[in-house]
Amino acid sequence: MRKKVAALALALASVAPSTAAAQRLRRASEAARTGRSDRPRDEPRRSSSSEPRATSSRGSGRGSRWSLRRRAFLPFPYAWGGAGYAAPVAPPGESARGLAVVASLDGGYVFDAILRGGAGLRLMTSSLEFELRYSAYNERDGDDSLWVALGRYRVGVAIVDVARARARVFAGMIHWVDAEGSLFGGEAGVGADLFVGAPFVLSLDLSVGGYGRAVLAGGKLTLGVMAGPVEFQLGWQHESIIPTVSGPPVNLTGPLLGLRLWR
Repeated sequence: MRKKVAALALALASVAPSTAAAQRLRRASEAARTGRSDRPRDEPRRSSSSEPRATSSRGSGRGSRWSLRRRAFLPFPYAWGGAGYAAPVAPPGESARGLAVVASLDGGYVFDAILRGGAGLRLMTSSLEFELRYSAYNERDGDDSLWVALGRYRVGVAIVDVARARARVFAGMIHWVDAEGSLFGGEAGVGADLFVGAPFVLSLDLSVGGYGRAVLAGGKLTLGVMAGPVEFQLGWQHESIIPTVSGPPVNLTGPLLGLRLWR
């Protein structure tokens, strides 16, 4: 009998880590709504309607001397044999483009056993940017399917706008959605697209903010290859949901594949 009990205890210990890992999105939602990522599953908590929420923050800035020069966007990076994406003047016979649009789709795997999909739209002038981006996460937990969505609404100011580089600072609103509803907050960060040489594009995005009762820190790094106006991407995306009351951060991290269309 003692041997049977010991064997059962060993079996339960071996499955416990996978059970905890399978509840990562549940813990992410708890961190946002209660400030804790370590609350036992059966512990009651207060209604989120009475809990304080972070408000959105906005930032502004002035572009560098580079972004103040009159420039035209190429139809896409390295178009017409250009060195990057911006040019002092349009080539002969071509009209200057003061507005650029970048649309993106990507998907990835988040450790452990979580699928992620994302879409974004970015509008750029010589000195300002507007961006909308959403990511959706899905995780199987036994017979249940857990999901969350994370949206970002951003306004940015270009601090570098030259042929081989486009860098920005931004501020905006975070939108977190799960089975219990929406939470809103604010964030700020920096981003850059480096046109290191045809046909490659290296992109970086770093941000930090807060929503509900959690701090959100995120980063995204991609290497792209241009084929006309289409960029094929390989990269890595990371999000840390950090509770403000107790418990460890909930990390959503993993590789991604993506497409961007430059117009």
